[in-house]
Amino acid sequence: MEERAQSIDKSLICPVCPGETIDQAQVELAKQMRGVVREKLAEGRTRDEILDFFVERYGEDVLAAPPKEGFGLLAWGVPPSAVLAAAVLLFFVVRSMRRAGQTRVEEPPLNESDLESYLVLVDQELGLPPEESRGPEKGE
Repeated sequence: MEERAQSIDKSLICPVCPGETIDQAQVELAKQMRGVVREKLAEGRTRDEILDFFVERYGEDVLAAPPKEGFGLLAWGVPPSAVLAAAVLLFFVVRSMRRAGQTRVEEPPLNESDLESYLVLVDQELGLPPEESRGPEKGE
């Protein structure tokens, strides 16, 4: 019975201590709530009946986990859906990056006449005086 009581204690948030379940909280209200849980179990009440009792008194915010119905269903469904969507997106991004890397076109090397005309254009762009020979030294 104590194991069942502790399981229920971990399912109820202390109304006084934000973010703490009644099994963690040390305030007087949490101690009283733990006592009520044990009394209800001794009377033969089920887990759901005990949780419903506290929801009637304190509202749904007293539950540590949101209910799996209505708006609370979003809290259960959105995180796994977001992780799945991110994984699918990552898959497609990686696949497109791999394809882009494989379709690289190799340009043919420049011959000497193309290189000389390219260097003349570079000199013009930089405002340098044209030189007759920009290629490798003739003695090499």
